[in-house]
Amino acid sequence: MREIDEAVKTIPELDEILDQAVKSLKLDKAPPATIIKNFNQLVVDLESTAFKFYKKYETKAFEKLAELWVNDNKDWISKIIKSKGETGVKDIISKFIEPVRTMEFRAGQMRKARGGKTFEYAVKKLLNLARVPCEEPHKETKKSLKRIDLVSPNAETALKTPDKAVFIALKRTLRERWKQVVPEHMKGVRLYLVTINGKLPVEKAEEIKNAGIVVYVRDELKKKPNLKDRPWVRKLSDLPTDIKNAV
Repeated sequence: MREIDEAVKTIPELDEILDQAVKSLKLDKAPPATIIKNFNQLVVDLESTAFKFYKKYETKAFEKLAELWVNDNKDWISKIIKSKGETGVKDIISKFIEPVRTMEFRAGQMRKARGGKTFEYAVKKLLNLARVPCEEPHKETKKSLKRIDLVSPNAETALKTPDKAVFIALKRTLRERWKQVVPEHMKGVRLYLVTINGKLPVEKAEEIKNAGIVVYVRDELKKKPNLKDRPWVRKLSDLPTDIKNAV
């Protein structure tokens, strides 16, 4: 439906929304040392702020849909009002329900698709603001780095001299999919798994260790008795410095 397509187009790309969130939090003017010091909380703040901006744009998109739909159906709406008066409002609403349902389905898909990506982009943006070199794998390297979201210092180093690079997989939650980030040809490389999951059972922590992965969790989770003495489980706030030291 044309109205829905036009309405959806009013929602900016994720990069643009994230840039707006960065400026809103004044992170674009923050010294790198401040970003590093507060990295743990800033990841959460930036992601949540970006989502708030997205929700505002989504609301405006629904308003745009209503505007376009009314304009495209104004003759029919006018006839209904003239013939039925206030009782015709029910007919108008009933007809408008279908595009709203379709729009909500599209918006739901977009929210789901952008959910994980917002976390990835937030981490990347903050690392760059902290002067930590990292980027997404390029098209030519993406095939060999299927489950990797970021590489440091850059994709070329990751592809040609992987022993001099850090490979970063970003997962909002640690379901079984985290196991897929370590293909056979990447065994032995420096692989960091970053999550803001609310919990990390001992069994899963041990599985991560056996896979040769270092996992970064929220600082408060690292302080838990079952995790504080496991050195491969590290604080999210340590990530920028660890990457710098590694590369």
